[in-house]
Amino acid sequence: MPADSDKRLAAARNLAEGRTTLKEFRGYSDDALRAVAKQGIVLFQQGKTADARTLFQGLMAVNPRDAYFARLLGVAECAAGNLEGALAAFDLSLKLEGEEPGGYVGRAEVLLVMGQRARAVEDLKRAASLPGDSRLRSKAQAMLKGLRRR
Repeated sequence: MPADSDKRLAAARNLAEGRTTLKEFRGYSDDALRAVAKQGIVLFQQGKTADARTLFQGLMAVNPRDAYFARLLGVAECAAGNLEGALAAFDLSLKLEGEEPGGYVGRAEVLLVMGQRARAVEDLKRAASLPGDSRLRSKAQAMLKGLRRR
């Protein structure tokens, strides 16, 4: 019995010191967390931004190493009017997964709202040049085209 207690104590210490995540500590599966994310997306699409934001914040608390959850939180923070929080979430998503165009497009949208056009253009150019989701590349290109007209 003491060995189990020692293991739990060591696991809790690793969690407290940031060497492991709550996902790992509790044994949550990627599928289970993605299901929660899908529910958050449905809530967001229904206009329940605050509820979606709460779920996305929870997902980030459970697994702060998931760039997808960071991007979802960025969208929700922006919709809630928390531009600094949105920018921080997109920055984190890019730190975790720097070759994902969605992080650059999302951050560019926030930067545009904040009046930081030059930085937004840089992000859009980067997003347009990356492999991955062709819809995101197309969106980045369309946004760049629209910004050139102004």
